[in-house]
Amino acid sequence: MSRSKCLSEEDMLRILENSDEEENFMQGIEPAVEDADEDDLLDTPLLPFEENVFTIRQFIENTYPGNISIENSTDFSEINSYSIQPPEMSVQRSVSPTPAQILPTTWQNNIRHLPREEFTGYANGKRHVRLFSENTDLWTIFSHIYNEDVNQLMVEETNRYGSQMRMNRNNKPSSRINRWKPVTSEEIRKFVGIYLLTGLLNFPSIESYWKNDPLYYHPLLHDMKMSYNRFTLILRCWHFSNNEDHNLDDRLYKIQPLINKLINNSRSIYTPGETIAVDESMVGFRGRLSFRTYNPQKAHKYGIKIYKLCCSNGFTWSYSIYDGRSHQMPGLDKPGTVVVSLAELLLDEGRILIADNYYTSIPLARYLKERKTDFCGTVRKARRELPPQVIQQKLQKGQIAAQQNECVIVLKWHDKRDVLTLSTCHTHEMQMSQGFRPVLKPKMVLTYNEGKKGIDIADQLASYNSPVRKSCIWYKKIAADLLATCVVNAIVIYNQLHLSNEKITLLQGNECMIKKLTIIENVRPNASSLIVTTRHNITRIPNNSRGKPHQKRCAGCYQKLKESGNTVNEARRKTPKVVTECIACKRGLCLPCFNECH
Repeated sequence: MSRSKCLSEEDMLRILENSDEEENFMQGIEPAVEDADEDDLLDTPLLPFEENVFTIRQFIENTYPGNISIENSTDFSEINSYSIQPPEMSVQRSVSPTPAQILPTTWQNNIRHLPREEFTGYANGKRHVRLFSENTDLWTIFSHIYNEDVNQLMVEETNRYGSQMRMNRNNKPSSRINRWKPVTSEEIRKFVGIYLLTGLLNFPSIESYWKNDPLYYHPLLHDMKMSYNRFTLILRCWHFSNNEDHNLDDRLYKIQPLINKLINNSRSIYTPGETIAVDESMVGFRGRLSFRTYNPQKAHKYGIKIYKLCCSNGFTWSYSIYDGRSHQMPGLDKPGTVVVSLAELLLDEGRILIADNYYTSIPLARYLKERKTDFCGTVRKARRELPPQVIQQKLQKGQIAAQQNECVIVLKWHDKRDVLTLSTCHTHEMQMSQGFRPVLKPKMVLTYNEGKKGIDIADQLASYNSPVRKSCIWYKKIAADLLATCVVNAIVIYNQLHLSNEKITLLQGNECMIKKLTIIENVRPNASSLIVTTRHNITRIPNNSRGKPHQKRCAGCYQKLKESGNTVNEARRKTPKVVTECIACKRGLCLPCFNECH
């Protein structure tokens, strides 16, 4: 390739003097000032001829940066030679900017400490401590959630719907709906109590609870003065809204009034702690419904999706149904909008919000940080704005990779698989986990696991002893799930107000609610059961079902071994087995120990 010929200064001056068209010269320098105002161009004086030569050279350098090879000649009297190469053309298609692309993110390898927001949620005190005390029973707490306003809503709408069903001209003369009578407040309470009882006692059908068959006979249901026909009739007409007065665009009008009342009542008596979590649960339903969803990872694969915000102890604060349509806040995606709508009343108080990879994104974390709320959660690697060096890093087991921007840290940790997490209040600090086999994990992973368990506790407890039947319509399944959630909320508050030895279980809580709703008093035991055998005699333990002697460890010898310094396992191993016991104590005792104890 031949070397390009260099022009001398005299040649360049001669070319410029012979040029008659000023427009040709101005076309060469116009792109360098294309952003200037038109008036500025008209008022700018022309430079002297010698300075125009420098302007041409500057124009070349500014127009083709990085694509100019400048070759200096050995003689400094000659002008530098410029070999201009056209810029490379990009073949990528332009994409309209999205809110996530408008705010560029600069990731750094230097991990600095991200301070936690100061928690001020308890500045005005705790509502549950202000309203209740250690002497408050469970029914009083539940009565603040399921109050007379909720009960009256059920009475009014059930009576209205029952009257509408009875006025239907298509009813057969033998139809059960023709025997409809309005319900009262006491009757609807008893109905709710019996409905919860059907979940506590697992019979194959509703009719089985009222059968006289010895296999199913339950005297309690026969003494409640509510027949099978009356119960099924109320269950058929159980309603929570007016069908004739509703918004046609509202798909949840049948259940939304009950949700609003129960959730608002729950919020009015409890102040959430520092850690809250957002996740979805599923209420199983396989019928025809426009917003029925499918999730193969759930126990109920087909059903109605419920968005929940729960505290770390299992208290449900927000409850929202996915109806197939959702709005979107500017700058956030739809899952991020769900998180903000659920936690709106809890923002700006320094809490930390936990969410899984369905909701987590950089714009959501940035928005929550602006609202004085920290965020921690797992994140999908396909999300926008994530650092590519962390996403593409290949790690061995136990290794981590992390980068940080102005307020967010993204960390990748490889355990059995890659775990990608995002936080606004953590570093890449590692910590040993608690449990049978401690494992060294990132601290943000431990925070995520600890905060996420609140959703699991709430779903697990609410699913136990469910009265829902497969043939039940969708909004009544939601109502049953709401009632179970309210019972769990009342138990959570009760256990927080009492010591560990006074806490109650879910079964005990359901039993208490059923007794109060159905107005059942504790039955006094028979007189024969009050007779206590006070005589202590030693006798031989009866043989087992195989006819072999039944043996027990001697309680007296076991106690002596423990007092002598043996551990529990050592004492159990050294304690002799005997075939005699005390009639009154029902404890295995050898003859010397029996004589010492009695």
